[in-house]
Amino acid sequence: MKSSDEFPREADMGGGEVTAAASPISQEEIRAMLPSQSIWQYRIRKIDIPVQLGRIALVLAIWWIWWSETIWNGWEAISIFGIQPFPNVNQVFRASPGGAWDYISKYLPESLFWSDCWVTVKEAMVGFLIASVLGIIAGLALGSFHRMSKIFGPFIIAINAMPKIAFLPLILVVYGVGEMSKVVLVVSISFFIVQVPTQAAVALVNPDLLMVSRTMGASNIQLFRKVTLPAISPAIIGGLRLAAIISIQGAIFGEIFASKRGLGQRLITSANMLDYDGLFAMVFVLALIALLFNGLIGRFEKYFLRWQTDQQSSQVISL
Repeated sequence: MKSSDEFPREADMGGGEVTAAASPISQEEIRAMLPSQSIWQYRIRKIDIPVQLGRIALVLAIWWIWWSETIWNGWEAISIFGIQPFPNVNQVFRASPGGAWDYISKYLPESLFWSDCWVTVKEAMVGFLIASVLGIIAGLALGSFHRMSKIFGPFIIAINAMPKIAFLPLILVVYGVGEMSKVVLVVSISFFIVQVPTQAAVALVNPDLLMVSRTMGASNIQLFRKVTLPAISPAIIGGLRLAAIISIQGAIFGEIFASKRGLGQRLITSANMLDYDGLFAMVFVLALIALLFNGLIGRFEKYFLRWQTDQQSSQVISL
């Protein structure tokens, strides 16, 4: 057996010459590897100026139609099967942008107005969180276990088809006119909005990915974290976006029917007093709250689905 000294070494194979060290990278080569656009150019591209200009133009167009009372004067030329979708509205029931702004300016500094806002937001938020957790758990269970889905599926479909508002008198009798009754109503409406897409997404996970992962020795927890969860996340977040908006509507419906405080109570009070400037002001405030909810979920989506490309992220439901 030959000793290690009899084998040629790398230095000997190179003719006794030591290999020269790699030359350092020049400044020109470093600049060539950096992105060509600056950070400000990147931020401007992300803002998407044409989209923002389009939104501003749409807002101005809606404001002009409202301010000029074009929509209130009616368009008798437009008729669908003998029905006029834009009839002439009586002066008593008209609202103006200036009147809505005066209402907001009058009540915005009052602490009672912010207390009503907090009541509505709290009812919608608590109901949304409960419905989201229960809907995701139920969707995962029914989508993963087909026999369980066959047992509970018809009952869930039947309950989902029932008008939840019809149960509001019973909910008020059981839970009273306080905040709890609105939370129960929100949960009963928003639960199915999260459960249905979650169950469908779990059932549609690519079975080839599951089989390959099991072949490679993945456990059930690893299958859920590495395969199932990334596959169903877009559908779940899309359902959460829609459920957040519906949660606000559910809370408002409950407050209009019977409540002590809340923006829904202010809205129905303005309608009963024929104060349609106040009614439109409340609608505008509720729209801002809905946009805030949607923005928070959008930030969560951007963080949780940061592995997606821009094209894939655009396929998620956006309201």
